[in-house]
Amino acid sequence: MNKTISNIFYNGLYQLLVIAIPIVTVPYVARVLGAKMLGINSYVASIGIFLGIVITMGMLQLGSRIVAQSDRKVVMDNFSRLWIIQFSSGIIITILYVVVAILFLPYKFYCLLETPILIGYILDVSWFFTGIGEVKKVVLRNTLVQISSLLFIFMFVKSPSDLWLYVLLNSSRIIFANGVFWITLVRKWGLTLHTLIRNMSFVYLKESLLLVTPQIAVQLYTSFDSTLVGMIAGPLQLSYYDQSQKTARIVVAVVTSVSTVLMPKMAQFVRQNNEELLNKVFKISLDYTLMLCLYFTLLLMANAKEFVPWFFGNQFNPMINNMYFVSLIVIFISYGGVLANQYTLAKGLYTQYAIPYYFGAAFSIVLNIILVSMFKADGGTATIVITEFLVCIVRIMLVHKHLSYSFLFSGQIKMVIVFLGSLLIAMKIPIFFEIHFFNLVVTSLIISIIYFCGLIIMRTRFLSDLLKIKENKGRIIR
Repeated sequence: MNKTISNIFYNGLYQLLVIAIPIVTVPYVARVLGAKMLGINSYVASIGIFLGIVITMGMLQLGSRIVAQSDRKVVMDNFSRLWIIQFSSGIIITILYVVVAILFLPYKFYCLLETPILIGYILDVSWFFTGIGEVKKVVLRNTLVQISSLLFIFMFVKSPSDLWLYVLLNSSRIIFANGVFWITLVRKWGLTLHTLIRNMSFVYLKESLLLVTPQIAVQLYTSFDSTLVGMIAGPLQLSYYDQSQKTARIVVAVVTSVSTVLMPKMAQFVRQNNEELLNKVFKISLDYTLMLCLYFTLLLMANAKEFVPWFFGNQFNPMINNMYFVSLIVIFISYGGVLANQYTLAKGLYTQYAIPYYFGAAFSIVLNIILVSMFKADGGTATIVITEFLVCIVRIMLVHKHLSYSFLFSGQIKMVIVFLGSLLIAMKIPIFFEIHFFNLVVTSLIISIIYFCGLIIMRTRFLSDLLKIKENKGRIIR
């Protein structure tokens, strides 16, 4: 159990690192490269990320489960059968990508520099080490590569003409991050070319396709949407659209990391037929996720005018409205994520888990084409906010068959009222200093006090749980 908790912790930590490193580099590259060049990078990167999901073919879920065996020979045989699917998918997609980039895509040179990321996804066998329980090893090695890449960016990317180097550094690091694992596979696990050829089989292809399909749907409105905005509105508008989301999405990653930790425990309650405890823990998680995501959304919206020029630079001021409104996705993604990961997945409701993604993908593509053509970056922002809202609503409707609305929403209306009241007050807070950072700190402190005092005054579960913790010596559930 301790190793499982440790693995969950390291995996969650690494996922945060993957998102956080681009955020760390943004204040620097935004000023060095400029909004237009950063938009070109967002365009080519969105294509690479989308195709990478297709290449890996759901191996993080499927592969890590299948290789979780004790017999060494069985493990390596299954690894070979799984990776051949990933390898075949990767070769086909990489060749098609190069041809399409040369013949049809804009920014051909930068698109071709994105090719290493596809090769990196072909070599990605982190799912193998996750399956055998060596998550810490995956995290430590990848962290070293990520930090090295970060240092190279600060050392060598100095002007807009260095965009090619920035693209290449970002696309190449995944090769080094994943390449080191093949050394371990050969030296420690005895993997040989003969083993790969002998076990060449597509026996797991059907399962792989079933798992990767909803992931592709997710990417259609979380990554491919940037590609559409770039194609329709151009790199400058894409930069405003894409960069405004980055901060919101790292907040989402922080809030939803709770789901990663709790999902295995929820699944355990399901196996034990402990419906009462399952629902109790689920309700606590749902309420506190809403409480936190409302708080972080409040901070983002209240500070948008000061945060954008401080973090990105004055040339990004046109995206202040994008930053303000896109903050709402923190609420919709986080709340829907609890329903998806802690309930539908834990109970094995895979259809209910996947349907909202398909709906979101179809809706996002159509609405992006309409709104981006009319309103550019603002249209893209409106699309992602509306899409995430509707995906969340669909999740609530599907879970309603198993949990009543009165159970789901009990006590939550008070939290929303506190959020709206705090937001109205935040809009009236004056600018205290000429320095953006000081205004961010002061405004955040004022808003935090108002929000949490409001939760106490409205007698939400925040107050009752504080009293329970005091009475039960640090526990909410006795």
